Amino acid sequence: MYSIKAITSLTGLTAETLRAWERRYDCITPQRNETGRRSYSQADLEKLKLLVNLTQNGHAISKIANLSCEELRHFQNQTSVHTDRPQPNLFNQIIEALQQYQIERVEQLLKKALMAFEPLEYARDILLPSLQMIGQLWHEDKINIAQEHMYSSCVKRIVLTMVNNLHQPSKHNPSMMFATPSGEPHEFGILLGCMIAAAQQYTCYYVGPDLPSLDIIDASKNLKPDVIVLGMVKNPPERQTLQELQKLLDFAQTNTTKIWLAGSGANYWYNLHPATAKYCDLITDLDEFHDKARHQHFFR
Repeated sequence: MYSIKAITSLTGLTAETLRAWERRYDCITPQRNETGRRSYSQADLEKLKLLVNLTQNGHAISKIANLSCEELRHFQNQTSVHTDRPQPNLFNQIIEALQQYQIERVEQLLKKALMAFEPLEYARDILLPSLQMIGQLWHEDKINIAQEHMYSSCVKRIVLTMVNNLHQPSKHNPSMMFATPSGEPHEFGILLGCMIAAAQQYTCYYVGPDLPSLDIIDASKNLKPDVIVLGMVKNPPERQTLQELQKLLDFAQTNTTKIWLAGSGANYWYNLHPATAKYCDLITDLDEFHDKARHQHFFR
């Protein structure tokens, strides 16, 4: 049996994506011990490797998650037979283009993938793992900081264009505002959330990363969003971030606007402050954000 850490290491999946695949698509059913800890069989590992390979080559997880290992292998073989020559998977093509500074090629590849996926799948299965992959390559000195910045800018440009295209502001639609508090510069979580919310016909206000709490509060008083989504990736969070968060929670106690916290830093804080946490909701991954946003929209 394999632990979740071993499975993520052997397949390249993040723990968040693995849990999302289990919950949303029921692709595998891990065993659990008395404390709820997951363990995975050899068959689970084999199926996940096949799913990873096929999704990286452009197949939507929603279309193949419930196939058996035998069916997945047959599907993989059929795909290879109908291809003139083996094609490198999407992520390898992105890396190769980026290493050669072919940013137009990178953007073309990402836009092509966009046509094949729904916004949630595109965010969770393409953009998020690709950003994690590029970050890891930078840490391994396989790409430089300029190339990493070029890729980040490309992703941000595509996402904001999507938000703009999906966005249909209306007083009849619920609204969300996206930000990160001071000391938290990581913005891709809230960017992807903004795209998913826009696809659900939310009026979206993207105010950006690393903002003082007073500015977020002032924006909220004027824009009056139904939900403020705050990204907190640093784990543990910076002291400054925690101080700013407390001001936002104080504001939440006197206001009808809801606060949703997302990211590993948010999870760290949430577990340490169960009493204060009643004034906000924790979002653990993009699938949960998608489902919670849909529920919020329906019951508004």
